[in-house]
Amino acid sequence: MISTPSAKLSIDLQPQQPFSDSITEDENRSVLPPPRERPPIYTFYDPHAEKDEGVRAAQDELLLIWKRAWWAHGFKPVVLGKAEAMKNPLYERFQVRKMENTLGADMMRWLAWGYMGQGILSNWLVLPMGPYHDHLLSFLRRGEYPKLTRYEGLGFGLYSSDKASIEAALKEALDSPNLATSTSLRGLVSSGTFAVDPKPSAIAFYNSTTIAKQYKAVSTLLADSKATGLSLLADLIFSHLHLTFLNTYSSGIAILTPHRPHSLLLHYPAIALANALTTCPSSTIPTSCPPNNPSCTPCSSSKPLPISTPQSYQNTSTFFTIGTIPHPYTLASLLSKTTFLSISPIRRNPVRDPWLLSTTSKTLGPTLGGPDRLIPFKESVASESAASKSLWLVAEESAWSKEELEWFFGFALPAYNVSSLEDTVDSKTSMTAGMLAKPALSGHPSSILVEDDESKSSLSDREIEHQRTVFTHSKSVVNPDSISESRLGKWTGTGRRRTKGDDDEASEERVKMAAEAWHLADMEAWRFVRAWNARGREERREWEGG
Repeated sequence: MISTPSAKLSIDLQPQQPFSDSITEDENRSVLPPPRERPPIYTFYDPHAEKDEGVRAAQDELLLIWKRAWWAHGFKPVVLGKAEAMKNPLYERFQVRKMENTLGADMMRWLAWGYMGQGILSNWLVLPMGPYHDHLLSFLRRGEYPKLTRYEGLGFGLYSSDKASIEAALKEALDSPNLATSTSLRGLVSSGTFAVDPKPSAIAFYNSTTIAKQYKAVSTLLADSKATGLSLLADLIFSHLHLTFLNTYSSGIAILTPHRPHSLLLHYPAIALANALTTCPSSTIPTSCPPNNPSCTPCSSSKPLPISTPQSYQNTSTFFTIGTIPHPYTLASLLSKTTFLSISPIRRNPVRDPWLLSTTSKTLGPTLGGPDRLIPFKESVASESAASKSLWLVAEESAWSKEELEWFFGFALPAYNVSSLEDTVDSKTSMTAGMLAKPALSGHPSSILVEDDESKSSLSDREIEHQRTVFTHSKSVVNPDSISESRLGKWTGTGRRRTKGDDDEASEERVKMAAEAWHLADMEAWRFVRAWNARGREERREWEGG
């Protein structure tokens, strides 16, 4: 079992069960699938090789872009340096050989890679620039590299290999009679040392040749000022990563909005994120394409990616889906328009698990019960085929930070600045149920398309404020630390008190428990998403700390 500050979770090595407590015997512990292994991808960087502080700062920014992009595509990026190279047993042989500085730098990164063992070696200007499920990226994620392989069109940018083949190539290179004249390890080994795979379609290499040929403005600046040129290159790469996302999900972004207009307020953080994602990235070459995809569709502020608001999830590869799941108590409060909920209306409602029913109605139909919907829903959240094209938020938790989202998507989001629900809501702006008012994000021009429109009636300022009041109160009730067992008093049944004493809080806790018991599948789904997100955050924290 793994504990995080916000959730308890277990790893399930058994066949899937709808409810976690059938395995854990603890209803507060969520069972997650085993974490997917992230194979390491290595790059080599020597900060002492560059004396100019401005250049080093720009290189650090490029390294961050490299790490973030590969992390978002399921890898564990690792920056190697001189220390790793010196630990390789072959380093002593390398030291006594005479060679050009260029070859020496190349040999150092191979020595560092050889010390780490099998894996992937990448230049830090080589980035994944394509769909998560691209054939080569999927192969590399499997972590099995039977032979030393280079890739057509990427020059010295990307290799994969087993440990024995790396060591053999290093030994062959160090024994070569051409050490004094060669500029790279590849020039010292026989032609059969490397297997050569076809040019990848989803990997971009911003080497000097490519920059000079395709991005002349960057090339010119690099010649005039290396620091300024590298900074401009970082902006260009960031814009291409963002553009690749927009081209991958060409049908748009789907924000799930079940039970609107009653739960409209819950989806404002998702709308703010969708607006940031569809805002064109700034670039000095705005019509440029990534080097691996010259026929891309450039981003246009006059024709942004559409944002739709379906009430049900659709498993479509060209849509990116953002879903927000509320606790059963929160949803019951919003649907009843009641700040202080009581047990009676919960039990009088014949519809169980309304959130899960609405969210999965298009994929699973209207007849299945909540438990039968749980496993397909969990697969929509956590399976490798779905996790890369959706993001699931917990309504009662703080909004994802900008940094967390940038590591999730693999590129910067300068247009996103949300830390709480209040950041996304302008209560003075009236909304309609049929057209979601967008948070004010620097004049973004896109419209939000609404599917399955049920109502065109306006939501007044008063209704918006009431939803905010109901939601704020429900968050305080749902918070598992809000009430201790010693403070639980006898519930009187009214559930409508306006002051909060110990008995009042105990009553609300009992109403919350009633909502959880009445909507078991919705509750299981809420706990699952919460634990899934918590584990993802913890995984990155551990990686950064390590």
